[in-house]
Amino acid sequence: MTDRLYNDIASFLTPPPSRGVQFTQGRVLTWDNETLHNTIEWRGITLTDIPLVEGINALVIREGDIIGMLGWAPENANGVGSWWILGKLSNPGEFVADLNVTAKVFRFVTEDGNTLAFFGKDSNGNPLWILMYGGGDEQSAIRTIDAEGLVIHYRDGADAFRISGTTGNQIITMRDNSGNQLFATDAASEHGLARPWLGYRVVPSGPAQISGTSFWPSTPNGAYTQMMNGFNPVWHPEISVGVATATLGGGSADWQLRINGTTVHSASGSGSTQVTVPGWGTTVFPGDVGNFEIYGRISGGGTRAFFQCDRLYGRQS
Repeated sequence: MTDRLYNDIASFLTPPPSRGVQFTQGRVLTWDNETLHNTIEWRGITLTDIPLVEGINALVIREGDIIGMLGWAPENANGVGSWWILGKLSNPGEFVADLNVTAKVFRFVTEDGNTLAFFGKDSNGNPLWILMYGGGDEQSAIRTIDAEGLVIHYRDGADAFRISGTTGNQIITMRDNSGNQLFATDAASEHGLARPWLGYRVVPSGPAQISGTSFWPSTPNGAYTQMMNGFNPVWHPEISVGVATATLGGGSADWQLRINGTTVHSASGSGSTQVTVPGWGTTVFPGDVGNFEIYGRISGGGTRAFFQCDRLYGRQS
């Protein structure tokens, strides 16, 4: 009779001579793509945390997948033995071209070890991807910001293009390599441009008169009379306007700015102001053509008022 008490227990941990390495398959019950902890169903038995062959295949496995395994298990051992996972099994035509990779950190590098691309999370746990220039300085070319924004960098790291803000209220900005802002959308109104400030054009209108040697539009009327008029595509929520005035015989030169027939500003004498385009974002949208009019009159006992528009351009909110 064999005295099993003193036998080498290694005989219980290695495959019997009659059993070599076997190939089998199992079904994934659970799979953690970060830690690779897993449970596998094999012949009605649940196996836990089966080792696996490292590589990209381990990152595409999902719950319910059929996997191939190599190992051994003695007869009637209820799964006791040694197994390792080869990878996911798929038949031709079973979405083998759809590769969904899940990893905590995924990095592509050059043969020199410089990062070309990074996919993972930032320090706050937000999804993050970065495309790099591939140099030893690890400078990013394009990257996401806080899972909502995007920035493109010049080679020296300065911002070239940026999408910032929160979902539903984001702006686009572009800068030159010295940091000067060249282009931006309007954040406050969520419509149109902030930069650049585009100029609008008005010209002397029919009712305006030329008096003496002055080429400024003028009127002797005490009632508001159209002095200048223009039609322009509107790109900004705000308008900056300035009017210079003069009079004959004293009195005051009063003027108004009207946009699409609505008086948005009234003043007396030379001055400038900033006004909001009526209906911006509700009835008037970027690119719509707007009618800009400057009306003037003489008041306070004068005989003639002169007007000249010295600024008219769009601005941000």
